[in-house]
Amino acid sequence: MNTLLKTLFVATAFTSLTAAANVSTSSGTEAKFSFEGTIDPMCKTSSGTSNSVTGLILDASQQVQDIGTLDVWCNTGENAITEYTSLNGGYLVADNATNSKIAYTLNIGDTSGINLQTGSYTHTATAAGTGNSGETSATALKIKPLSNGLDDAGTYSDTITVTVSPN
Repeated sequence: MNTLLKTLFVATAFTSLTAAANVSTSSGTEAKFSFEGTIDPMCKTSSGTSNSVTGLILDASQQVQDIGTLDVWCNTGENAITEYTSLNGGYLVADNATNSKIAYTLNIGDTSGINLQTGSYTHTATAAGTGNSGETSATALKIKPLSNGLDDAGTYSDTITVTVSPN
């Protein structure tokens, strides 16, 4: 019986070895494995620490006023493209019976006098942070209300939406 078990064991071991790998006389001493993956270019944004401003000065002084900072990060190592659209077509609109309007211009960093009344505006050089820690670059956003000091009473507002994409 011992002879039968030894023969069965040797036969099983030989079958297992040949089934696991077929090594030929031309096989080498190394194996290579190639693999790759892709990370698409992308940018991310947030509206900084303050994105809701109340108390704008709407008089004849037409002061340039901060409305917040745009924080941008891209994985491309380049600046971002940002597109700006106004909910009210580039106007501050009042909550009064006539929905009175005050036009304004937008400043994006060093670029000033942008008129959103003609539609959206694309800024092709918005600073963007890079790196695997997610540090952003901040761009100041400001508006200049074009009030003449004789506008109708009411609370005036608008919302600007910014969409960011890789350059």
